[in-house]
Amino acid sequence: MSDARAIEAVTQTLRWLIGTGLGRHQHGVAHSVQVVAMPPDQAQNNGNDVALNLFLYQAQVDAALRNQQPPMLVPGETGEPPLPLVLHYLLTPYVRNGEDATAHHVLGIALQTLNDNVVLTRAQLADIAPYSDVAKQVERIRISWQPLEEKDIFSLWSIFSSPYRLSVAFEVRVVLIDSKRPPRTQLPVLTRGAGDRGPSANANVDSPFPALTAALAPGGQPSALIGDTVTLHGANLTASTVRVLVDHPLLTDPIPVTPTSTGGTEVAFTVPDTVPAGAATVALGLSTDIPETLTNAVPLPIAAKITSPMPASVAGTGSLTITCTPPVRPGQHALLLLAEHAIAAAPIAATTGSLTFAAQGVPAGEYLTRLRIDGVDSQLVDRSVTPPVFDNTQLVTVT
Repeated sequence: MSDARAIEAVTQTLRWLIGTGLGRHQHGVAHSVQVVAMPPDQAQNNGNDVALNLFLYQAQVDAALRNQQPPMLVPGETGEPPLPLVLHYLLTPYVRNGEDATAHHVLGIALQTLNDNVVLTRAQLADIAPYSDVAKQVERIRISWQPLEEKDIFSLWSIFSSPYRLSVAFEVRVVLIDSKRPPRTQLPVLTRGAGDRGPSANANVDSPFPALTAALAPGGQPSALIGDTVTLHGANLTASTVRVLVDHPLLTDPIPVTPTSTGGTEVAFTVPDTVPAGAATVALGLSTDIPETLTNAVPLPIAAKITSPMPASVAGTGSLTITCTPPVRPGQHALLLLAEHAIAAAPIAATTGSLTFAAQGVPAGEYLTRLRIDGVDSQLVDRSVTPPVFDNTQLVTVT
């Protein structure tokens, strides 16, 4: 266990450890050495003739320990994992008169001290930083050297706009900061079901739960029309009560539909006339002496059907009115596709089954026609024959 003052505790313990080593081995140093913890741009004016600066320049998360459970939990409990930190320090000697030999001497003593104490003991942490619980954490706190490349040194010192001084980098890991959130606990399990036998294993890779795999429109069409019989394919679809739930982004609630036939792997239903054209979805509600179970939803594109007389003709400077079912609602996007030419409908202010399209800019000619509502085209291809053929009645002639 540890707390939010763990970083401070580790820094102060390192200062004490280095200062103790300097106090024992600073023969030949004319002045006493102070161990400070300051940014590099301020450390050179620390007020001491000889100083050793301990600067924490980065704190990273140890990814290997990030998702471990707190050590005090019992099996079956869950809690927020502690925050495992790796602290990166920069150790820099400063001498007021700029004597590098003295700086090298001080740095050598500090490195010797750290090399002889690569693990911060619990006793050291508890004595130097009694205000923190870092001494009680399970993981030991270790010191390891961290070589810096030239680009790292340049980047680090450029940030502070400070002249470079001989420095050594090292890292301290791992410092744990516990979460303040309480763990989530459960009562012990007394029995594992009837007879305390536990769950039964089914040697089958298939899911035992009801699920849909596809919604197929008749005739091999990629979309369904109002009144079509759609077949839902899936698994484990047998139940005492089966409801088909047709949904659409423009609907407040799914439309319940009574199926025309049911079975273990197939359910058929008729598309109601209250479903808007566009990208609908369909799911099943199944119940057998238990609360209703909902399956996953599968896509069911609903195509608009052109009901105005076809073939049709329009002058190149005029407009063409197309009627369709189901009616188009405000907010839907309607396009009339004349081969490669796409004509947007006039603005739709209210639900209507009559759309107007201006033919200006469309060259004279005869065009196979589709009505696209919210990305779903009306059915132009007859797929009941092999190979499929176009429905040549769906023509518009621009004169």
